[in-house]
Amino acid sequence: MSSTSFLGSLDVDNVTISFLNEENKLPLIISPRLDDSLEFLSAWLVANRSWVEEQITSFGAVLIRGFQINDAPEFERAIKSLQPNLSDAYRGTSPRSVFDGTTYTFSAADAPNNYPIAQHCEMSFLRSPPRQLYFGCLQESKSGGGETALCDFRAVANDLDASLRHKFATKKLEYRRRHYHVGEKWTTDVGSMLSWTQMFGTPSKSKVEEICKDEGAPQPIWIGEHNDTFYQEWKDEPFICHPVTNELVWFNHLKVFHWTSFPCELWYAFCRLRDIRFLFRSIFFWLIAIVKYVFLGHRMALDMRFGDGSNISIREANQVRKVIHDNMVFSTWKKGDIMCIDNFAVSHGRQPTYDLGRKILVAWSEALDKTTLQDAPIEEVTTVEDEVRLSEQPRIASLCDSLVPGAIAATPDTTPNSTLTATEAEDLRELISSNVSAPQITGNETGVTISKAPESHKRNLSCPAHIDDIFS
Repeated sequence: MSSTSFLGSLDVDNVTISFLNEENKLPLIISPRLDDSLEFLSAWLVANRSWVEEQITSFGAVLIRGFQINDAPEFERAIKSLQPNLSDAYRGTSPRSVFDGTTYTFSAADAPNNYPIAQHCEMSFLRSPPRQLYFGCLQESKSGGGETALCDFRAVANDLDASLRHKFATKKLEYRRRHYHVGEKWTTDVGSMLSWTQMFGTPSKSKVEEICKDEGAPQPIWIGEHNDTFYQEWKDEPFICHPVTNELVWFNHLKVFHWTSFPCELWYAFCRLRDIRFLFRSIFFWLIAIVKYVFLGHRMALDMRFGDGSNISIREANQVRKVIHDNMVFSTWKKGDIMCIDNFAVSHGRQPTYDLGRKILVAWSEALDKTTLQDAPIEEVTTVEDEVRLSEQPRIASLCDSLVPGAIAATPDTTPNSTLTATEAEDLRELISSNVSAPQITGNETGVTISKAPESHKRNLSCPAHIDDIFS
């Protein structure tokens, strides 16, 4: 169809560019100036594909709003005008179903609308996640909530506490993934709802193993009573460098797959919307989570730990959660909206709602192998204690040199060999061991007296465990 069929030209100037507000540049909004038809939008996206791609990379997300898109096939037509190479391969954790009349358009998540889905970059735990995501709205939520919130994970990587960022960068991550032959129904763990037969589109174990091999994924182990539970484990990086800008990006699923996430997200929803139902649900599911994951020892379908196998504590998860929520952007859906997201820079997540009519769909581009990207740098972290010690060194050196010239230079790097005999060393060892529990040291004119602390002394009493250690 030629541009003469439209009102105006196919130039960039024939659309309106704006933002949600002046303070936040996420996302960039493209809306019609004269022609709001699907025909114009499709032709305009083809003509300006490289320009739109640049805006997605620059801003992290582009919201196309105000055009006539009424069903899933029309959504897919518009998306294919921007990205001809879509993919229908899905190895994520949310149950999804394809829309009638489409090949690449799926339901955003086949989970109850009042279930929150925390912020994440799509399939970030895979070797090759999709490069871009495209969400569409066929029916917006009429009540509170229901937004697909966004967060710039480049800002998250930058805003994380330096010591925690260093800990993640050095320890790395370990994923342990488990899916049953039949997905669970009554669970807050969305990943458990997805069966491996649905994820791979086949009930054949050998076919699943072949798919994993072809995709460069870890080979599955079949566990459980009937050897029909899918299990994988692998190490991964918590950060990546953006494939275009080389910016550091927080790129993992911790926000989703920490056992505290579900009740915490309900709490955040209550704080934002003031809907008392979210408060009650948050309290209820906190109790369920503590019983299930703390006392009964259950693990989530996609269990995340540090790369050395140690648990990520509640405090560490909360630090990450706070930084993410501080950078989140909420945009209310409108019918016909298309949200184009740079999946290697900006995360998304679903806000819970009690509106059962909300209908959001999703498509994604072909994957990008993240192992081909530049390695994320590991920064050196200096603690407050290190800074104090380093700042004191010049002053101490100057003082010592003034008192005993050359003392610092003459100090050996290693401790000299002991001059004690074997018998004297054994006597000293017995003396130290007999006074090991909080010795009290007092001085007098003749020397030093060492006396053992009484049993009732507070240093000999046990202290309560920290809550992070209890729940880690």
